[in-house]
Formats: sequence, C-alpha cells, structure tokens
Amino acid sequence: MRARPGLAAALGLALGAHAALAAAGCRARPDEPDAAPGTAPIADDAGRPARLLYPAAPGSFIELVRDARGAVVSIHAATPVKSGPAAMFPGAPPASSDVALGTGFLVESGGTHVLTNDHVIADVDRLSIVLVDGSEHPARVVGRDARLDLALLAVEVPRLPTLHLGDSDEVEVGEWVVALGNPFGDEVTASAGIVSATGRDAAGSMIAGTALGFRSYLQVDARIHRGNSGGPVVSTAGEVIGVAVATSDRPGELAFVIPSNRVRDALPQLRQYGRVQRSWAGLWGRPVTREIATQLGLPKIAGALVTRTEPDSPAARAGVRAGDVVQTWNDRPVDHRSLPVLISNAPAGKPVKLAVWRDRALVELNLVPEPMPE
Repeated sequence: MRARPGLAAALGLALGAHAALAAAGCRARPDEPDAAPGTAPIADDAGRPARLLYPAAPGSFIELVRDARGAVVSIHAATPVKSGPAAMFPGAPPASSDVALGTGFLVESGGTHVLTNDHVIADVDRLSIVLVDGSEHPARVVGRDARLDLALLAVEVPRLPTLHLGDSDEVEVGEWVVALGNPFGDEVTASAGIVSATGRDAAGSMIAGTALGFRSYLQVDARIHRGNSGGPVVSTAGEVIGVAVATSDRPGELAFVIPSNRVRDALPQLRQYGRVQRSWAGLWGRPVTREIATQLGLPKIAGALVTRTEPDSPAARAGVRAGDVVQTWNDRPVDHRSLPVLISNAPAGKPVKLAVWRDRALVELNLVPEPMPE
C-alpha cells in the first residue's frame, strides 16, 4: 500500500542506519531499481553509489494522526461501568468505574455511523459519543455482531469527518500501521507498529460454521489496550485496514485487528438488519500445496483441500468427502482463503454448484448452505 505524498515526504532512514549499512558493505543487486523516494544512496567499498535494498522507515506519523483524529470518537455510557478504560491504569483496581467504554470511528459518507467493538457497548442501555472537540452526542445501536466483535452506532450529527476503509487483502507482513484511540474523550492517542501476521493463510483452516476468530485476524505489534479497543488501525496511506481488538492490558500480548474487508462485508447487513446473517457448509479445509497437487494429479495448484466434513452438515449431505479438492463455487475458482467467505455470504437455502477434484477427475455436486448455528 502506498504512502500518501504528504507522509512520504517525511519518510527517511536514520543516519545511524545508513552508517550501519555502509559499514556492512551494502550493495545493490545489478537489477535493483533506483532507491525509493526519501532514501539516500550509500557508497560501496569502491566509492560507487549503492542502492538501498529496503524502502525507508517512517520518521513521523504526525500528519497521518492529524488528518485522521477528527473521525476518532470516545464512546460513553450514561452511568459508570466497571472494567472500562479506567481499569487499565497501573495500580487501578480491575473494577474501576467510569462512564468511558472505549473508542469508535466515523465511517461512510456524512459521518453519521460509528464503528466499534461489540464488547465495548455490550450490556449498556444508553450510549453517547464524544467528538474530538469535546462535544457529546447521543448514539443508538444500529447493529451488533458478536461473532466478529463489531457494532454499528448512529449519531444525529451531519457532515462529520469520516475514515475510508482500505483493502486488508493488500496488507503485507512488515507494513507500518498506526492504532488510534480516544479512551476518555480528552485526547486522541496513537501507537505505531508493523503488521506481524495477516491471518489470510489461517482463514481456510476452519470452515465448519463457527466464527473464524483471532486466527483469521490481522496481528500487529502496535500497542492495543482497553482504551483504543474499537478504534481504527490505519495504514500509511491513511486508510483503515482494520478495527482494533483489545485482548489484554498486559505488555507483550498479541494485538489483533478485525480486517477491513470483513468489516466491509458486515456493514450492509448491520445497517439493514441489525445483525449479520451467515451461512455454513460444515467443511474443514486447508491449502493445496505443490506436493498435494502432484499426489492427487491436479492440473495446477488450486482449490481448497477438504480434510473432513461435519456429520449431518450441508457438505455431508451434498456428498463432499475428505480428500476432495473444491475447485469452483458456482463456476467461480476458489482457494482455502476465498471459500470460507463465499460460504459465509451465500444465501441460506439456495443451492450452489460445487466442482470438486476426486479420483483425478472433476465431480459436480449440489450444496445447499444453511444458516450458521448460533
């Protein structure tokens, strides 16, 4: 994902890093392109300019935070609640009470909808949001999805600034991100880090019917605590690549982020129905490797290998077996990452044409997805 021009101008490597690379005799490969904007060439042992092998690290996120902060809000309850952000301070008792619940951010045109975590607003009757200017406004719950830990709120304040949902499928391990929070409505906080894992390869390991959980979330090493749970995690392009989920206030704990593409899929249903209607098939799958493709005689490395099916599930009734490789879903090519999404989003009760590779030939099956069990 590309950095914005304004932020890219602030990118650069520290002089110490330049010196370390130069001392190590850093040379560019003959086919290496010119150095990225904002980086300086280093001379090699012969005095010739050498190109940096890696793009510059960010020197500052000031402009990014300044541009995004107006859309980051604090979520409050009408009466004090326990174990909210107030309990995260060192020495505070776990049951510390405060009206602050966590963070949210404004999305969509017009700025009338706020995204946050479902656990932030669960079991709270009356809610309000506090904008960056300190003003407080009533909010109502439009929709909730406990499986994804996502909630959508509405506010009656027109023309508020919003943040744009980016494409989480483009996020790569090692990419810089910033987690923004507004725990108490006093100030927008920021913590920076890199993407540690994308969760995309794990997404196909559980297609059985329950929520995929943290294994399919993005992982980042930016600090995410109770205060910025529900807040946006932003790329250097200024786009939201996910929603922060606080799992613990202990340092060193993994920080998880709900991918923006999963959020985007849920938004229309949250807005229209107040919940997300998902389907299931009862499949368990894994990626197709080169070795598996060779063993099964597949023409190419493609599809999702079925490791087992749940008894009395839609997949079992359709005749799907362990060892099958799902190739297409209604003539659309699939793999272990896209198949769970297609199953989840399929209308329950509507037959789907499934093509599976079995005994070195394609077999067509009809599968009828069912509503995901609660």
